Amino acid sequence: MTLAAFPNNLEALSFRFDEIVRLMSRRIDEALAEYGLSRTQWRLLAYVMRYEGITQSELARVLELERASVGNTVDIMERKQLVIRKPDPDDRRVWKIAATLRAHELLPGLREIIDDMLARTFNGLAPHDIATLGALLERLVANLGEETAPATRQYEESLT
Repeated sequence: MTLAAFPNNLEALSFRFDEIVRLMSRRIDEALAEYGLSRTQWRLLAYVMRYEGITQSELARVLELERASVGNTVDIMERKQLVIRKPDPDDRRVWKIAATLRAHELLPGLREIIDDMLARTFNGLAPHDIATLGALLERLVANLGEETAPATRQYEESLT
């Protein structure tokens, strides 16, 4: 009896996706260390700056994290004076999250280190290669089904 090679080509490719995510996460954490931020804090700040006044519940949905985890991260970011909670005038139970002036002042430096890390990541890929890769990854997301559709896209669609 002969056994199929393990891992097969598709399994090896899926393992590679895991490796890429792990390596990118590590590189982002390393790049943000000089600012005292983690990748999760960076992602939260990016969404807060993009969607000023987003609620903690909406952040949890787009970050695909538990609400308690988002609440803890917002607490940390408040102590770092990067975000503030503002009461929702329409619902006393809801807090809207906004970036502080300090966060806006740090943004150019943060953008620079993230852009540098991404440039190194995609070094050697032509713009059409990156476009093709993006299209292929979108197709994989679609193949995995609607339940895995990015929460960010769903949130953006809810704003229109």
